[in-house]
Amino acid sequence: MFNLFGRNHGKSLKEMMQELDEMMESLNWEETTKPSDEITEKTEKGSDDNGDWIKTTYISPSGVRYSMTTTYYDGTPKSFNKPKNELSVLKRQLEKAVEEQDFEKAVELRDKIKNFETNKQEIEKLETELKTAVDSQDFETAIKIRDQIKKMKS
Repeated sequence: MFNLFGRNHGKSLKEMMQELDEMMESLNWEETTKPSDEITEKTEKGSDDNGDWIKTTYISPSGVRYSMTTTYYDGTPKSFNKPKNELSVLKRQLEKAVEEQDFEKAVELRDKIKNFETNKQEIEKLETELKTAVDSQDFETAIKIRDQIKKMKS
């Protein structure tokens, strides 16, 4: 039997997925999902503060759904790491706020951009110091530097 709490020692992911698929088939899912002979695909598109996104949902022949969401930033897929150019992220958010006529948010973002541009060199210097502190495992100093950077960016 499939165990959701991690006691599946020795079973491969494929074996666990097959067991889950068998369990789902044994339930009466005919009202919401109807098995077909081939995999069907549904695509949704949207946008949020992180960028544009595309969610693709695949439905297997047994009716099981698998979803994958990809976020795009400036037309390219976004990695799980923070964008390297935070200033361009803020400018993109500002453009979006203006398009949506959310002027309060636009004013807030404009001020953040001004602070960021004014303190850019100092922020870069502090980020170098932060990396050095983390690498040397001086976490107390790293926390102080991190807080200084946050204050300068806001």
